[in-house]
Amino acid sequence: MTKKILVLPGDGIGPEVICSAVGVLEQAAGGSIELTYGDIGQSAFVKTSEYLPGETVGLAADADAIIVGGVVDTPSDRSYRNPVRVLKKQLNLHSVVRKFFPLCESIGVRGVDLLIINGNPDALLNILETESLDGVDLHKFMSAASGKKLFQETRRISSAMKRKKITCAHRTSMFQALDGMFVELFYKELAGSGFLIEDMEVGEVASELVKDPSSMDVIVTTDIYGTVLAGVAAGMVGGSYLTPVGSIGDNSGLFEPMHGPNPKAVRDGMANPTSAILSGAMALDHLGMSSQAEKIRKAVRCVYSKGEITPDVGGTATTKEFTDSVINMLKDTK
Repeated sequence: MTKKILVLPGDGIGPEVICSAVGVLEQAAGGSIELTYGDIGQSAFVKTSEYLPGETVGLAADADAIIVGGVVDTPSDRSYRNPVRVLKKQLNLHSVVRKFFPLCESIGVRGVDLLIINGNPDALLNILETESLDGVDLHKFMSAASGKKLFQETRRISSAMKRKKITCAHRTSMFQALDGMFVELFYKELAGSGFLIEDMEVGEVASELVKDPSSMDVIVTTDIYGTVLAGVAAGMVGGSYLTPVGSIGDNSGLFEPMHGPNPKAVRDGMANPTSAILSGAMALDHLGMSSQAEKIRKAVRCVYSKGEITPDVGGTATTKEFTDSVINMLKDTK
């Protein structure tokens, strides 16, 4: 059955890198996918006076997966709400998945082969900030049901990707009630799963990850810890331009480059589309096309090994040249 993928190019370098991802997807998945396009962010606002048009929401609800290039925030507009975050909430994309692995021997740290899964605060948490003359009061609520959903998704993804160990990162030493509930739910939901399971303070997880990357397989945690650990892991494999991200829900998934729109990087067609291309591969994993997804990852690794890469990672290739190399590699492996 043909799967529907909604493409939202977004702002900044989004259209450029998403174009690369689409070209690679079409080569790898062929007639197995049907692409539709929508508008989001500033590019949508220019056309419709809305950052998230109703038409885009309708297309997203009908899609099996969504690929987004990122949006440029507009804090000067008091009514502004980040449309990608709004879309994630509307689609109840409760789990954020990031995959880390070196693309070649000359970039990154050997031994990293890691999934970091954390709850999406837009879908699982209620956060309220109250300002006063004395400071800011922060109220954060996470239900037991939302934690259960996160661990169930962690179990499903870890099984699908044939992982062996799951580490729960927390800070119960400071947040005894919230993080204590999180750890309790972790053991309850993962008991009898067949995985080696453990829990560790988040600082210890970060230390172990840097000291011995192979000691970590899957890390599941809350939103703040997940973001920080993902930054560490991204640095270990070469940076955010090499790292794919997926937000997963019960009925859909949204996939995007880790680096966001980064409008300052728009220059002469030299943006690195690797994160967008690998996010497209994650979309295929989500759609049950793991063999096609693995072909994309293998092609990207081969191109990196040959050195046909963009300037930010030590090469001279343009965005188009790099993308063409990946597509040609896919053609050669058919």
